[in-house]
Amino acid sequence: MCQNLARMKPRLRWCLLLAVNVAPLFAAEPPSKPVILDCYISTGDNHWLGSSLPIDSKASIEASFDLLKRLGVRRVYWRGLEEATWLDTMVARPENCRYASWWKWGLQLYKEVDPDKTAVEAAHRRGMEIWGVGTMFDWGNQADSPGFNDFPSFAESSLRIEHPEWVPVDKSGSLKQGGPIEFAYPEARRALVDLHIKFMKRDGYDGMIFLTYAENYSMRFQDEFGFNEPIVAEFKKRTGLDIRKQPFTRFASRDDWYALRGEYVTAYLRELKVALAKDGRKLGMFVNPWRPHFPQPWNVPELMMTGGHIYFDLETWVRDGIVDELIAYGACYPTTQSRAVEDLLWMTRQTNTRVSGLTSGPYQDRWKPFHARGVAVALSVNEDDHYLHYTNVPDQPLDALRGSDDFLKLKALSQVAHDKLKAAFADIAPLARDKNLLVRRAALRALAKLKDPQAVPIFERALEDPENGVRCMAAQVLRDLSGPESVARLLAALDRHGNHMLCENAMFTLMKLKPAPTAELVRALSHKNPTVRSVAMRALVPLSGPDIAPAIVKAMDDPDLFVRFAATEALSNVNRTPSVIETLIAATQRADVVVANRAATSLAALAVRRQKENEPLRPRIIEVLKALFAKCGDGCARADADWGYRAVGNALLRLKPEGEAVLQEFMDQRKDRRLAGLAWKTLHIRQDRGTFSEVTEKENDEAFKKRPVFK
Repeated sequence: MCQNLARMKPRLRWCLLLAVNVAPLFAAEPPSKPVILDCYISTGDNHWLGSSLPIDSKASIEASFDLLKRLGVRRVYWRGLEEATWLDTMVARPENCRYASWWKWGLQLYKEVDPDKTAVEAAHRRGMEIWGVGTMFDWGNQADSPGFNDFPSFAESSLRIEHPEWVPVDKSGSLKQGGPIEFAYPEARRALVDLHIKFMKRDGYDGMIFLTYAENYSMRFQDEFGFNEPIVAEFKKRTGLDIRKQPFTRFASRDDWYALRGEYVTAYLRELKVALAKDGRKLGMFVNPWRPHFPQPWNVPELMMTGGHIYFDLETWVRDGIVDELIAYGACYPTTQSRAVEDLLWMTRQTNTRVSGLTSGPYQDRWKPFHARGVAVALSVNEDDHYLHYTNVPDQPLDALRGSDDFLKLKALSQVAHDKLKAAFADIAPLARDKNLLVRRAALRALAKLKDPQAVPIFERALEDPENGVRCMAAQVLRDLSGPESVARLLAALDRHGNHMLCENAMFTLMKLKPAPTAELVRALSHKNPTVRSVAMRALVPLSGPDIAPAIVKAMDDPDLFVRFAATEALSNVNRTPSVIETLIAATQRADVVVANRAATSLAALAVRRQKENEPLRPRIIEVLKALFAKCGDGCARADADWGYRAVGNALLRLKPEGEAVLQEFMDQRKDRRLAGLAWKTLHIRQDRGTFSEVTEKENDEAFKKRPVFK
């Protein structure tokens, strides 16, 4: 969830019209019919990205909902329902250091701020509805499922862990899908209904709506999973075909299989709807605009529907009143979404099911015909600045910066940030101390645009602002304009206020400063606070070189796991230094599996560069990787028993042909069953971090023919 929104920043210029709640403030022609404006807040992403609308304190939630109210928002779709159910059921893996940091931050927020209940109360006080956005299929992954960062996958729901039969499997029964819980099990449906109802009642949402993708790269082709025993048995009962062993036919087709899986989704929604209706709460679904009858794709739309190939029986949902709201998702070609909205409107005619669209441009011309028909449009943008720049608020004069209306100040500051209003340093600087935290954030962004060195002390002072959202913005703008004391001030802020959001923003700033603050970061590796040391070490990863290699090697023995991991990663950027290779070779033997596996990844990164200084050590690299992979075999009791083979195996794959030969050797031996199986899986069922390892179904079948056979 936590990096997706940043890839979806709007790039379109929007037409300017007036929302009903804004119209009285300005002299402009009102729309022929009031625009029904809703808003989507991707809560977990906002708790990661310091540039997103701040919602990490009571004050920031209140200020943000004031902004939404002034924009004329009727209903908020709040993704905190997903975040709350994750924190309640997920088992986090501390070996994934970066996501473990986010997990700790999430737990802190829900303990100290209780953001979902706070948001519901804020919405209701302003006469706004608020619906919880939940996940249908994203319940974490097995440890060896690929995600954004190094293995292991960061967390998995206890529902999947305690009920492994609920995890969707492939037709061999041996490969597991990351994300979903299989709805073919009535007990699984009941557990998920109970989980959602618990938080719907606790926080007081008016309704709930589902996202239908899963954020992981475990799927290699679209029909890979969905062969659990209840599905196989029911399909065979209906058609006589065993879909694990027999090919589909005209009378027992793939489409029939998709529809059967969809029946279980309908059963789940029907059961959930009954539970929600007891308290008058409503149910909605985000809809795939390309293929409305199937789950949403994730990451790159033309690749994978990561929830699975499941037929959504929209007609039954509408006819039986199961679903009250259908929202055509955005992030697609505009005509595609508009067509999806039209089709949904036709499907839901003369019913109580409402239709809307999710977009970064709710006032674009293409939405005018829908506005005229009373169709709601849900605004989805990232940064708080975007709420002013890309909506229907008219441009303001410079005098607005000196006025008493925070809303108009925000608009004028947005104009400065986007080169639509000329302002001087003196016009903006006082607003960096404004009582409204959104105004303070906007002032920092506008000052960064001016590039006036007078702003640097203001940025540095803002690192100590009472609000975390302002501190994060200050950390960001320092990468545009900084001074000789900025690094020290940034590290001091981390020492006092360090949390995941601030750490992420500070790290990227420290990476990007020119000239690079290498010496200061190296000194920070001795700081008493592990948060400061970890950020400094992470910032040094792209800055690493032979001159600071001794300091990085020393950091590999730091008491903090994140520091040790980042140091081991940083050595992958120290080129033409055989002593670094020797250090990494030794690190593969450590009991610390996080360092050992990262050392394998770093060794492969160095070896593939074929540098003449390191080339004599290539045979030893192959041997140590072979030895490390061998530890994954029968009787493995290591802490990385269920995921370490992926890190080391992928390192071997990078060193082809020698690495592939090692894996083939492990496959061919017949003394260690587990080792042979993992070698086969590495070589033929490839999974790499940060990407879909796509194959065809035929290629997958051929890979299974090569699976080692033991008597």
